[in-house]
Amino acid sequence: MTTPTLDHYRQLCTIRRFEQRLLDDFAKARFRGTTHTSLGQEAVAVGVMAALRPADRVVSNHRCHGHYIARTGDLAGLVAEIAGRPDGISQGIGGSQHIQKSGFCSSGVLGGMVPHGVGLAAAARAQGSDAIAVCFLGDGMLGEGIVYEAFNLAALWPAPVLFVIEANGVAQSTPIARSLAGRIADRPAAFGIPTESVDGNDLAQMLTMADRLASYVRASGRPACLVANTTRLGPHSKGDDDRDEAELAQARRRDPLVLARPLFSEADAAQAETQAADLVDQAFALQEQSVPPAAPPVDEDQDPAPRNDATWYGGPPSNFLAHLRDALGALLESDPAVLLLGEDVEDPYGGAFKVTRGLSSRFPCRVRSTPISEAGIVGLAGGMAAGGFKPVVEIMFGDFSSLIVDQMLNHLGKFDRMYGGCPSCPVVVRVPMGGYRGYGPTHSQSLEKLFLGIPGLTVVACDNLHDQVRLWRRMLDLPGPKLYVENKALYGTAMMPAIDGRIGGFLARSVPSALPLTALALTEGEADAVLLTYGGMVPLALQAARHLFEAEELRLRVVVVTQLAPVPLDGLVDALGACRRVVTLEEGTRRGGWGAEIAAALVERLGGGLRLARVAARDAVIPAAAQGEAWALPSLERCVAAVMEVIDAV
Repeated sequence: MTTPTLDHYRQLCTIRRFEQRLLDDFAKARFRGTTHTSLGQEAVAVGVMAALRPADRVVSNHRCHGHYIARTGDLAGLVAEIAGRPDGISQGIGGSQHIQKSGFCSSGVLGGMVPHGVGLAAAARAQGSDAIAVCFLGDGMLGEGIVYEAFNLAALWPAPVLFVIEANGVAQSTPIARSLAGRIADRPAAFGIPTESVDGNDLAQMLTMADRLASYVRASGRPACLVANTTRLGPHSKGDDDRDEAELAQARRRDPLVLARPLFSEADAAQAETQAADLVDQAFALQEQSVPPAAPPVDEDQDPAPRNDATWYGGPPSNFLAHLRDALGALLESDPAVLLLGEDVEDPYGGAFKVTRGLSSRFPCRVRSTPISEAGIVGLAGGMAAGGFKPVVEIMFGDFSSLIVDQMLNHLGKFDRMYGGCPSCPVVVRVPMGGYRGYGPTHSQSLEKLFLGIPGLTVVACDNLHDQVRLWRRMLDLPGPKLYVENKALYGTAMMPAIDGRIGGFLARSVPSALPLTALALTEGEADAVLLTYGGMVPLALQAARHLFEAEELRLRVVVVTQLAPVPLDGLVDALGACRRVVTLEEGTRRGGWGAEIAAALVERLGGGLRLARVAARDAVIPAAAQGEAWALPSLERCVAAVMEVIDAV
């Protein structure tokens, strides 16, 4: 059994004093917002952090102060962050729950950071390091499905991660016995993860068991779990504690500070308590007395700097699927940090649509099949990205991308700004979207509009005009995560090479934009109308242009967009020229879609005089039957009718 030192006791007292002072100052309205303290759980934080080395990574949750203080000792930075000051850990952006420094990060969405910790651990081991990751979970967090995805991934890969479950017996306000069935320790153990339980309020036991399991994880490269049975002496947040006095009195009898104090002489214990109080008082006094520096502006999504180099396809005859496979292979060849992850992506299967066939044989260990765990895969990729890799994740069907919204919205898309400018998260998620293949209501949708409004996320659509190798390289130059939309109907479509400035018989112009933006027309001169589109709708748009020219002698300019979000508004205005008759064409449903955003953006920029129409999938389910699918999805007839509508409008 490891004998606690006076320094360990001083850390317990520092955490306790800090959080008591914090609650007091919140009650006096010296801080705004919310906070979540770990009163009664201090021995868990101190015991675990004592077992770690400087290179180890720590992933915490909303109840993170004790973990952070025990890991870093940075009281002043934490006070400044909670106070919303720009000299705080996360420049005052993250507040009490979202902090990042020196290999420590936390977030307020329960469960969402657990696969991130697995990814950090996997990245360290792939780089030959003996560093481990620690993920702190509460017992209430065990109601979240992504936690089990993370357990499974950690055990399968395997990843050197220590899961620490702080079992305080209550999930916000609900007793854990009413929200969780079965034994807590049985849950990680079901995935073959060695699991030990300990009295989390006994400092000596915590130090001993944390060191034992951390050493096992480090030596074996495999996960382990420590269930620390502890108590929450304070409220869930600031004052929302409805537990009866008898329950609280029983919890106070297990106070880790009360249990640890007799291990030291009265003089030593009193000295440690005084030193802890002084440290805390100094940190709060510094915040109160100093004048905060000017707050830096929080970045808003902007259209990146435009480029004017054409990225049209100029290679040998190929269909889109083979070209995309070649592009991914070229990325793997040129950058050892690139990884391909997803369900069934390894040989011999090579992915549901065979995009990755042959790549795992060429790049073993860098192309890896995963469990069916969409959110867990993306979360793991986020951790691996933070650990120095550039993961590319395949979601088998874009319809399942609804399962990754939380990861893209609350995690990957926020990391750099939420943590005050830490390095961005270079993850690309590939999502095969769309219909026209008879797959029915849940395998035919185009759901990219779910992601268009997420700040920090770049949404990109591929097509059979642009060279995907060059598109990927330009895309990877942009900061933050990306969603790469590839339409299933494109896979068998021939690539359209640019020859003497023409693509498929259309005059082509590359419009300055961060990502490729191409205007196509059958003739020189001003257009009668402009059709804005992307991805799998490009062949239909070109068909409509030919039909209108041959049948009506109308000149339709087709503008092919690759960057769906943020909207490349300057490029779109450039592509319109003097024309003010605009139709948008997308395969997603019409209501709240890409076309609506484009229409609003153009009206805001150009004002009145625009004639606008939108063509999209009907706001309905997509039938599997051919006739029903044809009714639901965009067609040549609907495109032509929309163009005629804006031309004929008075």
